[in-house]
Amino acid sequence: MKIHVWSIIKYLFIFVLIFFFVVVFKQNYLVFLLFPYVLLPAILIPVFLANVRKISLTGGSVVADTEVGSNILFFVEYDNPTYYPFLKCSLTFSMRNLFFNANKDSLLNINIMPKRKDRINISVKTAKIGMVLFEGKGMRVTGFMGMVSVNLPVSFSVQVPVFPEKTEQVDVAEIPYSEGYDEYTEPDLKGNLSSDIKEIREYRPGDRLARIHWKLSSKLDELAVKEMERTSVMSLVVVPELEKGKISQTVETLDAVSRKLAERGERFEICLFNSVSCSFDYYIIDNEESLKDCYRDMYFLPLYESTDMAKDAYYASNQRSALLLTVYGDEVKLLEDGIEVSDT
Repeated sequence: MKIHVWSIIKYLFIFVLIFFFVVVFKQNYLVFLLFPYVLLPAILIPVFLANVRKISLTGGSVVADTEVGSNILFFVEYDNPTYYPFLKCSLTFSMRNLFFNANKDSLLNINIMPKRKDRINISVKTAKIGMVLFEGKGMRVTGFMGMVSVNLPVSFSVQVPVFPEKTEQVDVAEIPYSEGYDEYTEPDLKGNLSSDIKEIREYRPGDRLARIHWKLSSKLDELAVKEMERTSVMSLVVVPELEKGKISQTVETLDAVSRKLAERGERFEICLFNSVSCSFDYYIIDNEESLKDCYRDMYFLPLYESTDMAKDAYYASNQRSALLLTVYGDEVKLLEDGIEVSDT
C-alpha cells in the first residue's frame, strides 16, 4: 500500500476551510459536511484495502494467429466479486514483436465495477511478421480521494504469431535430380534413388565415385557409371537466413517458396538454425499446419548480423543433405554440395 501525502494534505485543507466557515462566519449548516469528512476516510479506506486484493485480471486474444496487415484483438478481462467499485485503475502492459524487440510499457485506465466480470478490448493492426507478445506487468488501484493506492501483481502473457501474406510471386526453378549421400534410399519417398540400375554409361566429369561400376570399369579399361532408376525428385532442405536486416523479406520469400514447392508435390524440409546454441531443427512440410508450426518456432529464434551464417554452419557441421535451397531476403539459391547450381 502507498499513502499519498499530498492528497491527504488537500483533504485536510478542505476540512480546515469548512471548519473556518463554520466558526468564523457562523455557517452552522456546514457542520453537516464535517461529519462525512471525518467518517468517510475512516470507513472507506479500510473497506477499500479489504476488497482490492480480491480483484483478478487476465489477458487473452480473440484470434490464435493472423496474417500480416490484419488486426489482432487482445483483451483484458477482470472479475470483481465484491460490492466495492474501483473507479481508478491503471493497468501497465507491453506489446512487442519478438523479432524487432521494441519493448515499451503502456498504461490502460479502466473502471472495475462491483459484482461484475467484464472485458476491455485492445485492437492492434499488424505491420510485420513475427510473434506479437502482449504482457501484463501490474495494476495500480487508487482508493478514496486518492489518499492510498495498492499495486496488484498482474502477470499474463499472450502470444499471437503473425504469418506472411500468401503470395505466389516467386520464381523457383525446377529442382534437379540429385543423388544425395545414400545410394540405397527408400524408393517410396519422392525425390530419392531406388537401388535398381537403369543403365551403364561412360563417366562424365562431376559424377560421384560411389556411382562408378568398378568391376565393369576394370574390364573395359575405362570408367563406367551406374545410372540409377529415379523415383522422382529427392528430398531437399530449405535453409532461411535469419539475418536481422532482412528478416521480413526472408520469411515472405520462404513462405512463397514453400507453397510453390508444395504445389509441385516436392518433398522438402525447412532447417532452422539457432545461432546461440549452434543447433539445427528440421520441419517436414507436408501441409499448412506443419508450415505454421515451423514459423511459430522460428519466431522465437535469435536473429544475427551475418548474411550466410546458417548456410556456412550447415556445411561446417556436415549436415545430411547434398541439395540445399537457401533463402535470404528475396534471393533464393540452389546449392549442391556447397556449389551453386543455379539462381532461382
